[in-house]
Amino acid sequence: MGGNGSDKQKGKEVVFFIDNQQFKTELANITVRELLKAFAEEDPTKTTLVLKHGNDTHKYTNLDEVIELKNGMHFVVFHNEPTPVS
Repeated sequence: MGGNGSDKQKGKEVVFFIDNQQFKTELANITVRELLKAFAEEDPTKTTLVLKHGNDTHKYTNLDEVIELKNGMHFVVFHNEPTPVS
């Protein structure tokens, strides 16, 4: 199974993590909304996807923003709902 190095579409598997859970996909680009729904199985209207890179974090506030997936990316999901105070 050799590739010629120029296959931009599908075929090259990318490994990434959401909340320490490992996922694999052949998609090179995916929207924030698709990532939350298809992989994290979270409601995009109630959560925020955050990219962790070392000590830095990047919040994806635009659900239609396209993320270029790279091997080893680590995401966390923040829940936006206010914590009920009793």
